[in-house]
Amino acid sequence: MMPAFKAWVARQRFLPQRCGVWVNRDFIMRRGLMIEVQARCEKFRGRVLDFGCGEKPYHSLFKDCQLIGADTAQGGHEASRKHADVWIEEGRLPLPDADLDGALCTEVVQYLPDPDQCFAELARVLKPGAPLLITHPFAHEETEIPHDLCHYTAQGLRAILERCGFRIEECVSFPSYLESLTQLLALWLSRTVLPWKHPLARLLSTALVLAPLQILGIAISRILPGPKSLYLSVVILARRNP
Repeated sequence: MMPAFKAWVARQRFLPQRCGVWVNRDFIMRRGLMIEVQARCEKFRGRVLDFGCGEKPYHSLFKDCQLIGADTAQGGHEASRKHADVWIEEGRLPLPDADLDGALCTEVVQYLPDPDQCFAELARVLKPGAPLLITHPFAHEETEIPHDLCHYTAQGLRAILERCGFRIEECVSFPSYLESLTQLLALWLSRTVLPWKHPLARLLSTALVLAPLQILGIAISRILPGPKSLYLSVVILARRNP
């Protein structure tokens, strides 16, 4: 695989362009996440914490911020794959009270053994009124087993934040019912039917089978939107209480 093409494919993993549908099995979910995060970047300025930063997939979107990555050395991916600037020890951040202008928490809540403790800690290090942006998977397969502990509904996540000192400014669940089913079907096909172990076979399977499936699902969902009770992801913009 040519280096330039390989680098482009890697970028489509978290920041997919429209043409990324041809190489990204999770295009519907990842494209939606990118759009929702990007739409709220302007709310953030100054020193912003990326809580559970992992590989820092969305840092390029926050051009006007100084992002500080925080993660744990234990659990999930190896520590060498986590681009952390500070390490979380026993649920505590090595930062003073009211020190930060904002925080991100993208695809992390499902791995928290005590979400209330973690959000209370985030409230401690954020300045009053500082924004907190959360993305969280609801209808999706387990990942990083055995560390994937709980997938909350939008209402469940709101309740946790409110009792930890945050007020909710926006709460969005997406994509549509049919798009969610389409994405889950694409995931199932990749796990059961399609040849997925070899990189070239994976690319061909995505381009020839999963991309047309996702395009069709997106198109039909525009005509038949359906109920809002099934969705893949939740995005919440909250602010620390004064």
